[in-house]
Amino acid sequence: GKPALWKAVADVSTREEFNAKYGDCEEMDTADFDFVSKVEPFQRALAECNKDILITGRRMDQAAQRISLDVWEDGKRTLNPLAGWSWSDIIAYADAKGVPVNEGHNFAYRAQAPIEATKRHLPNLPWEKVPLGKPFWQCTEKEIKGDPAAPITYVFKSFGD
Repeated sequence: GKPALWKAVADVSTREEFNAKYGDCEEMDTADFDFVSKVEPFQRALAECNKDILITGRRMDQAAQRISLDVWEDGKRTLNPLAGWSWSDIIAYADAKGVPVNEGHNFAYRAQAPIEATKRHLPNLPWEKVPLGKPFWQCTEKEIKGDPAAPITYVFKSFGD
């Protein structure tokens, strides 16, 4: 296989350095954080690879601000072949074609109380990570919630978004 090209936020290697340079990542505007942590590193990677076009797996239904997403973005020279696909389309295709999926989909997280969405990436959260043995969408509600049923359960449709 080809080696991966890894690009991170410019000139920082720790959270402390990030916070010193850009401000607390937990308090940054989402658009600013996305630019610093995703867009700019990606632009550097494209320049380094000397590529003319980008092909993504982005979909319209992945973000509230993504009201529309063209299959072809000429100004960005970006092809988004899955732009019109829904989450249901993705999992139906993956199941029908035996496409390998991120193993993170094979877990449920059971909690006694809700955990704020903005906190769910933090370490040592008060939930139990439960292996399901298959992607969560192939599970029954009882398999996800457990027996007795957990008051709150989480599954994750996206990783690294």
